[in-house]
Amino acid sequence: MTAAVLIAAIAFGAALLAVWSYLRWPGAAPNTIASAILHAILAFGALQVAAIGLGRAAASSDYAAELALILVVLPALTYAFLAALWVMRLFAASLKGVG
Repeated sequence: MTAAVLIAAIAFGAALLAVWSYLRWPGAAPNTIASAILHAILAFGALQVAAIGLGRAAASSDYAAELALILVVLPALTYAFLAALWVMRLFAASLKGVG
């Protein structure tokens, strides 16, 4: 398996986990656009931290890099996708009254 295929699989899995979480726990979603955007900002900050962690893990060993992908990058990507879903849901809800 090439690195590109592995990264695509991790991203696709994170997106599926985010959709599942969104549907499984609808009450966990924020109620205001401001709080949803705050979640998005925090999620993309978590992605930055995950990227730094993955870089350091990859420098040490392949095993550490694989472990960092599962334990650090996958949750950060899932949170980013989930936050994006929350933002899109609230923007769509706010546009229902327009027009």
